[in-house]
Amino acid sequence: MNLGESAVAVLEFDARTAEVARAVADRLAMFAGAAVGPLEKSAGHESVPDGSGLADGHPGIALSLLHAGRALDEPKLIDAAQALLRRSAQATAERPLSGASLYGGTAGFASVLLEFSAYDRRYLPSLRRIADRLGEQIAAEPRPEPGEGLPVAAFDVISGAAGQLAAAVRLCSALEASPGDPIHTAAERLTEYLLRVTEPDSRQRFGWFTSPDYYSAYPGYEEQAPHGMYNLGFAHGLPGIVSALCVAAAAGIGGCGPAEHLARTTAWLVEHQLADDVPGAAWPNLLRAQEETGLPVAPLGQRSARAAWCYGAPGIGIALLSAAKVLGDTALEATAVGALQRVVDWAPAERHIFSPNLCHGHSGLLAVYQRAHAVTGSASFRAMAEDSLQAVLSLADEARPYVVVDEPRRGELVDDPGFLNGAAGVLLALCGVLAPRATGWDEIFFLTPA
Repeated sequence: MNLGESAVAVLEFDARTAEVARAVADRLAMFAGAAVGPLEKSAGHESVPDGSGLADGHPGIALSLLHAGRALDEPKLIDAAQALLRRSAQATAERPLSGASLYGGTAGFASVLLEFSAYDRRYLPSLRRIADRLGEQIAAEPRPEPGEGLPVAAFDVISGAAGQLAAAVRLCSALEASPGDPIHTAAERLTEYLLRVTEPDSRQRFGWFTSPDYYSAYPGYEEQAPHGMYNLGFAHGLPGIVSALCVAAAAGIGGCGPAEHLARTTAWLVEHQLADDVPGAAWPNLLRAQEETGLPVAPLGQRSARAAWCYGAPGIGIALLSAAKVLGDTALEATAVGALQRVVDWAPAERHIFSPNLCHGHSGLLAVYQRAHAVTGSASFRAMAEDSLQAVLSLADEARPYVVVDEPRRGELVDDPGFLNGAAGVLLALCGVLAPRATGWDEIFFLTPA
């Protein structure tokens, strides 16, 4: 291929990305115009109670339309985004979000409002009010203390302290919060909590150990880990805590504690990778706990997790990469790069990725490897991002309501307009390709800035 042919190929590639992004955005704008009640998903999924959660409610869709309007230079999409955000705000006024979580509660709504305030400063008064409300909710939320085991929802990214802390620190920075402000106090309390969660007890058992008492919300764990487990997914386990502590350390919250605990927990993750002959680190979904001690069992004979953001080397690798930069640890950075490269070297079938979405799909890999390329400059990571983009584009089908469709299990198709598992998340990943400034949304996804 000569230089001219190469340039044409790139232009065609960009045109297809814009074409699919515009198609998804138009369908979501139609949804925004029609949305008057709870968000509904097909294939028998329950409706979202008030449409105000980030994961699959109106705020995540509004965020995607805001970035799509800017990336595609379509003011009507920004109008739709603002209208949907207003509708979501009205819903929260009538039925306040009861929890502080990132993906289902006030932290998520505040994170989206923060993105809107960066676009239009008229949102700042609303942002200050919701930051105060979030701070008060975090202060009032009961938190089980480490001891005989914690539910993952106490500390994870989706519902727990890790996601809440990242959102609180971002708000502190944007609003220049002072010590004593509700949101600043909340960030300090959450940091203290995660420091306790990452502190070993007298038996060297860490606080993020989850006992079988809490398995009812997570079917299937009984067989995998009958005596308790240590979750290794970014969404629900230690890697998410690592990223949250990176945010606290960079902001100077908690003094030297976050950095000290980062060094300890990342060393633990490196120590507990799978032992095999394949170059690069990999991890299973979880580590089983010993019956007598509750300490983790070495992952002998366990399979590597799928290659996704939620579980697997991509999510863990990006968390370790963030920690390596905070700590200035070149050996840890090499481990993170090796983990991410291992996924690149797998055959596509080995990755077990077949949906286009963020959580467990190709858009998640696109976001991961765009971030990894931005941090490391690796040409291999850029190529992986391009391969992931092509996979997303290949799954676009304008016969579907939102153009892209989630497939949580082979053959089970769900038309979902939402952020984490649906079209809004795919649209955000595509916007990040079309306009580098649109990759800023990924700070919500990875907790840390690039």
